[in-house]
Amino acid sequence: MAAVQTAAVVKVEEFVGSSPTSFSDAVRNVVRRASQTLRNIRGVEVISSNAEVGSDGELTLYKVNCKVAFIVEDH
Repeated sequence: MAAVQTAAVVKVEEFVGSSPTSFSDAVRNVVRRASQTLRNIRGVEVISSNAEVGSDGELTLYKVNCKVAFIVEDH
């Protein structure tokens, strides 16, 4: 069973991610990249999303603005 944390300080950082495939992949890219330098990530909130449109009318790049929340470690 996981330990229950009674009190924690959570910090929120903002990131922008992109993907040529989908908005979901763009969010995954944000979390994957953030996890390379941040520990204890607990959540992600998509603040906004937009896409670039090619000359043929197809979506070419999906972009998301996200807030990533992580627990600040005690030292």
